Amino acid sequence: MKKIYSFLTYIILILLCVTKLIANNLSINGLSKLNFDDLQTQTSINLNNDNFSDDEINTLLKDLYKSDLIFDLKYYKENNIHYLTIQENNLIENIFFNGNIRIEDELLIQSISSKKNGFINKNKISDDVKLIKSIYKTKGFSDVNIVVSTEKYSNDRVNLIYKIIENNQSQIDRIKFTGNTTYSDRYLLSLINTKARNFYNIFTSGSNLNIDNFNFDVNKIKSFYKQKGFFNVNANFSINETSVNKYTVNFFIEEGLRTKLDNIEIETLNLEDQSSIDKNFEKFKDKIKKNNFYYDQEMIDKFTDTINKILISNNNYNTIYVSNFESNTNSLLFNQKKTTPSIINKINIVGNNITKDKTIRSKLSFEPGDYFNINLINSTKNQLSQIRYINKVNISTETSNGKSDITIDIEENKTTGRFLAGGTFSGDYGAGITFSVKDDNIFGSGNSLETNFSGNEEDILFSLSLVQYPVSSSNIKNSYSIFNNEKDLINSFGFKADEFGLSYSINFDYDETIDIKTGLSYKVSDRHSAKKSISSINDNIGEYNIFTYNASIRKDSTNDFLYPTDGAKNSLYFEYSPKDISDDSYYKFIIKSDIYKKLKNSNRFIFLSNDFGFADSLDGNLSTINSFSLGGLNFKGFDYRGIGPKQDGVYVGGNKFFTSTIGYGGSFLFDDKDNINTKLFYSLGSIWDNDYTDDDDFDIRSSVGLSFDILTPVGPISLSYALPIEKNTNDLTNEFNFSIGTSF
Repeated sequence: MKKIYSFLTYIILILLCVTKLIANNLSINGLSKLNFDDLQTQTSINLNNDNFSDDEINTLLKDLYKSDLIFDLKYYKENNIHYLTIQENNLIENIFFNGNIRIEDELLIQSISSKKNGFINKNKISDDVKLIKSIYKTKGFSDVNIVVSTEKYSNDRVNLIYKIIENNQSQIDRIKFTGNTTYSDRYLLSLINTKARNFYNIFTSGSNLNIDNFNFDVNKIKSFYKQKGFFNVNANFSINETSVNKYTVNFFIEEGLRTKLDNIEIETLNLEDQSSIDKNFEKFKDKIKKNNFYYDQEMIDKFTDTINKILISNNNYNTIYVSNFESNTNSLLFNQKKTTPSIINKINIVGNNITKDKTIRSKLSFEPGDYFNINLINSTKNQLSQIRYINKVNISTETSNGKSDITIDIEENKTTGRFLAGGTFSGDYGAGITFSVKDDNIFGSGNSLETNFSGNEEDILFSLSLVQYPVSSSNIKNSYSIFNNEKDLINSFGFKADEFGLSYSINFDYDETIDIKTGLSYKVSDRHSAKKSISSINDNIGEYNIFTYNASIRKDSTNDFLYPTDGAKNSLYFEYSPKDISDDSYYKFIIKSDIYKKLKNSNRFIFLSNDFGFADSLDGNLSTINSFSLGGLNFKGFDYRGIGPKQDGVYVGGNKFFTSTIGYGGSFLFDDKDNINTKLFYSLGSIWDNDYTDDDDFDIRSSVGLSFDILTPVGPISLSYALPIEKNTNDLTNEFNFSIGTSF
């Protein structure tokens, strides 16, 4: 009887447990590490209910699906009983990528949301697969397949494995524009992100087939045209396969009519700073006049920014100028608008999965506590968009009670690493090759790391460089470099030199046009293999420990970095090697000035280029390796190092030099759309004051010539033909010059 009683008690306890698990009409199975209370913390539904409705079950399923503790669950209903089988989650021990050849593990690890020691999550894995495919898409792999699996590591840990099948890569080998009568193909190419990758395209990496990029480029083209007054512009694109995995992208443009301004006015209210505003307004009208009165949003924005900065500099925060264009009268009006000053409260940065917050904040020209300035916001947006590792920027603001919250939405470039391999040619150094590997956003810091190898007939250089941008300032960058350089100067100075060293420099962008740089360098220079025994060579031979300090300032207000036609570029460079700590002590100054003036109502321009340099030793004669040389690219019509004194047939250069070139240039066919630019020029100059010869008179040399700068996908190619007019009997002439790079 006692045994029967014990058995019945056991059966009752089992039934009670079953009742607890089922809880009337809910049955939960599969729990091993979790218990009933753990599940209750993951849902808002009371699991102790006597009966569950279908709506409550739906809510319960949604809550459990969101839980990091649960990897998967299965549900079915039978005879009014809700059956729930739970697959408990595991921690991730390791993450492996297999089959990825074109994209490194490191980039994928940084990009995905699944992390080591985190819970495995189906939603995260699904998002990771989409993200990996998007990264591959930017590389032209639009048909990539990804299979995800897990491998048991221990009772509660698994290895997460992504198997990637890359398949074939698609590339753009040609880009065509149709309908662009105002702007040249080459100019539009400089605007878009898509680049062609041809067999001869050795200086740019080119682009892969990515539809999102083409849509982005179409919007960029339309935006550019509208900024230039083409308000009815339309653009589209098509893609044609030219060969296996090779495509041509055609951009079709309907420019429409360009708007001209018939009237420009500015509102005046007799402010204290009104005279300065009026002065800038007159300058603005002159620029519009030179632009044939065409509407130009960039000019308008710059002027608006200028006059609003004048207001702020005079502590006027209650008024801003805004531009209004009246299309019915083609009138441009600058009106004053009363505003309530607001203070920037906080800055939120979103969308940056790779780049660190502090990296982006270091690029901002405003911070919490500053007065809110919409023009400063817009200029910051443009500056961020120009950074290599940022594709797109959107800035939104929300103002309440005198405080403004700013949200900066970043669309990153996921692939910031680049490999470059190509050939070079210079009229001075001959043919050469270059290889480099560079990452523009290493570890999301905004810093760049580059390994470079280059070689030509005179120079072989290997360098490792790090450019670091301090988070405390957006206008400063630090550059660190280690280098090894082998120079073959037998045919000029009569010896060879092997140099190994390191350098540091700090660069400060004072404003949009002024750049200041200073740095230190240390190198060991081993000069050997003397061609003959003469003083100019013998004074160089030996091993030298050389410390140098350098500083430069440059102001560049030209309208184009590659081929300027208006503005000025001036620079001053100073180099100093102290006597007490350097085996080869000297100092050197170089002054450069380039002035361009675009002719009225024309694409033609005149230019004046002046260079002047002087150097001297602080102990004895100035080593010829530190002296100046003249001829070749810096004085056309003469051979490289073809101008200047010699000692026993060996070139020794000079301690001082100057050159001055005046010229007239423009498009070859008098059409903005061609890609050949010409310059007609006259040059004169001299090099003198050498420490090794008596033949150092100030003798003027001169030449006249014609150059062609052909802008190709390879880069600018310069062809020039110049005839010497004044020369010395010992000078070496070279009428034809060819190089990759612009002629002046």
